[in-house]
Amino acid sequence: MKPEYYFLGSSTPTAFVTPIDDLLSDSGNTVFILKGTAGSGKSTLMKRISSAFEDSPRELYLCSADPFSLDAVYLKDRKVLIMDGTSPHARDPEYPKAVQSIIDLGAYLEAAPLRSKKEEIIGITDDYSAFHKRCKLCLTAAASVISDIMNAAEGAADINKLKAFSLRTAKRLIPRPENGRPRGKITRKQLSAVTMEGYKTLAPEVPNIYILNDELMFAAAYFIEKTAEAAAAKGYDVIVSRCLIANGQHPEHLIIPELGLAFLTSSCLGKVTADSPKNPVNMKRFYKKGIFRDDPRLSHRMRFGKKAVSIVLKEAAAELTAAKKLHDKLEEYYIAAADFDGLNRLSYKIISEIKSL
Repeated sequence: MKPEYYFLGSSTPTAFVTPIDDLLSDSGNTVFILKGTAGSGKSTLMKRISSAFEDSPRELYLCSADPFSLDAVYLKDRKVLIMDGTSPHARDPEYPKAVQSIIDLGAYLEAAPLRSKKEEIIGITDDYSAFHKRCKLCLTAAASVISDIMNAAEGAADINKLKAFSLRTAKRLIPRPENGRPRGKITRKQLSAVTMEGYKTLAPEVPNIYILNDELMFAAAYFIEKTAEAAAAKGYDVIVSRCLIANGQHPEHLIIPELGLAFLTSSCLGKVTADSPKNPVNMKRFYKKGIFRDDPRLSHRMRFGKKAVSIVLKEAAAELTAAKKLHDKLEEYYIAAADFDGLNRLSYKIISEIKSL
């Protein structure tokens, strides 16, 4: 069974944000929190667990700094979450052993060879942190520009036209169930993140995907907010992905799983593609006609903003690429000190425990 893909989190102007609280706060879940440094086997362990349950519905959470690495696995039918609980997405048990358990992968590392390379490890770790700090500075600059773009776009938007379109779309694409049902749940998951390849969006595998082309972001955010509310009011559970560069204030993407329906925003942050999407929606028509043409200063402000965002996001991606190279060097030291037989036994033990739940 094909899994669903999300990012566990992303770098933002203020910190690394991990919007997974909906899963962590559900006391019906069993949570395994993995603690361990680079190269300690966290991602490998999660990949083995995912493979052991490949016939089950799963959510796989990718690492934004390294999309080939896993940060979490959620086995939906078994209600089991396995996640990396070390920095930058550190988590500790709220209900130890009863709901959450810590798995210390550091226990499978031999200390002596690591102490012998202490100076090298300290130097690489400090340089790695410095690259991430510079990435954060780039995103701080991007956030300021995005805020300015969206403020100007809000003033330029034709709210009445946009509201009417949102209502028509909800009526056409979101049927009211025959039997009344309680209000649906709005869950937050992350489809977009800042990566080494720039701002990347993971398109969900649903049959009906509509791409909202909106370089200025405001009209798409308004539409998604209203559509998510309309779907929840009719009793559908929905997934909303918010723009973390804009401090998570603006909705960016929407999935309605039961209807096999998704709306994805393609903007100045990054272009979005999907397999066999429906006709793209040009959100430019929801800005007042001629407003940018008739106001040269506003038009210049928008062009400058979009160019500035593109430049700083490229710099942020370059910093993450440099950090990844150091991360790989750091991994080499820890892999050389790892007890792989012990890690293999641990993976079989956890898989057996999950199967017994």
